[in-house]
Amino acid sequence: MKLKDVRPYWLVWRRLTLLQFETQIANARGAAVLFIFGKLFRLFTAFLFVYVVVDRAHALAGYNLSEAIFILALFNLLSTITQLFFRGVYVFRRKVVDGAFDFYLLNPLSELFYSLFSYTDPMDLLLVLPYSGIVIWAWNNAGYQITPVNLLILLIIISIMGLFVFAFHVVIISIGVKYLEVDNTIMLYRDLEKMASLPIEVYGKYLSAFLTYIIPFGLMAPVPARIIFGFQTPLILLYFLPLAALFVYLSLKFWHRALMSYSSASS
Repeated sequence: MKLKDVRPYWLVWRRLTLLQFETQIANARGAAVLFIFGKLFRLFTAFLFVYVVVDRAHALAGYNLSEAIFILALFNLLSTITQLFFRGVYVFRRKVVDGAFDFYLLNPLSELFYSLFSYTDPMDLLLVLPYSGIVIWAWNNAGYQITPVNLLILLIIISIMGLFVFAFHVVIISIGVKYLEVDNTIMLYRDLEKMASLPIEVYGKYLSAFLTYIIPFGLMAPVPARIIFGFQTPLILLYFLPLAALFVYLSLKFWHRALMSYSSASS
C-alpha cells in the first residue's frame, strides 16, 4: 500500500475522532470526570492488591514491588492505547443489526477499517499521561536505566503487539458478522488480556507458556518487562514477529470468509 493510499484513511479517522471528542466535550463533561475517576480508581485498587501481596510475600513471582508496579502500569498504558484505536468493536453488533454495516460494504474505503476504527473514545487519551508517568517512575524506582536501546526494544515490542491486537479484534468482528455475537467475545478477550497485568510467572509453567508463546498476551507487559529487567534476551522477538504475521494473515482470511457468509440486515 502506497502512502497516498493511507492518507484518506488517516483523514477519515482524524475527522471522526475530532467529531466524537467535540460531542463528548459538549454533552458529557461530568461523564468525562467520572470516566477518568473510575479508571484511576480501578488502577489504584490493582496497585493496592500488588502492594499487599508483595508486602506479605516480599515478592510476586520473584518480582519486587517496583517491578510488579511497572508491569501493571505498562499493561494499563498499552491497553488504554489499544482501546483508543479499536473501540469500534464495542458498537459493531449494533452496526450490523441496524444496517449501518451494509453502508460500510458500499463505501470506497475498506469495510474492515470502518468496522474497527470508525468509533474512538478520546477520553482514553486523558489517561495516557498519568499511566506514562507511573511507568517511568516504576522503571526508575526498580533500578533500571531508561536507555535509548531499551526504549527502542519497547517500541519494537509495542509494534509487534499491535499486530496481535489487530488480529484478535479482526477475529472478534468476524464472529460478529457470522453469528451476531460480539459482546461476550470482547469480554472474553478483555479477561484474557487482563491476565497480562501481573507477572506471567504467577500462572504456573504451562499457562504462562501458553500466554507467552501460543496466545501471546504476555507481550502486553510481562515480556517487555522481562527483557528490560534482563530476565530474557531480546532475541525472543525473532519468534514473535513471524507469529504476529501469521495471526494477521489467518484473521484476515477468517474475515473474508465471514463476509462471504454475510446476509444483509435489509434482506
